[in-house]
Amino acid sequence: MKEILNELFTSQKLAVLGTHQGGQPYGSLVAFAATLDLRNLIFATTRATRKFANLQADPRVSMVLDNRSNRVADFRRAVAATALGRAREVRGKERMRLAKMFLAKHP
Repeated sequence: MKEILNELFTSQKLAVLGTHQGGQPYGSLVAFAATLDLRNLIFATTRATRKFANLQADPRVSMVLDNRSNRVADFRRAVAATALGRAREVRGKERMRLAKMFLAKHP
């Protein structure tokens, strides 16, 4: 399973981030990168976005990644994964380290 997830996380550049506000779900398309151990997903957003406000109010998130190509065969062959967790703003040295990982995937 880890090999399948590693392939999915390294081959795809975009994912759907799920947050919520006032009991309503909110999905956002985000560029992402994964740490080598696949335990953390990294994305960037400005503080002026709805997703940032949603995360400030409640850090619980989901992120859906998939490798579909919008073909009929996707119903049989596409791989998708949903990650659940808590988002947090990173600062200092950790921010610099994760920014390098993110920018390596999204120059």
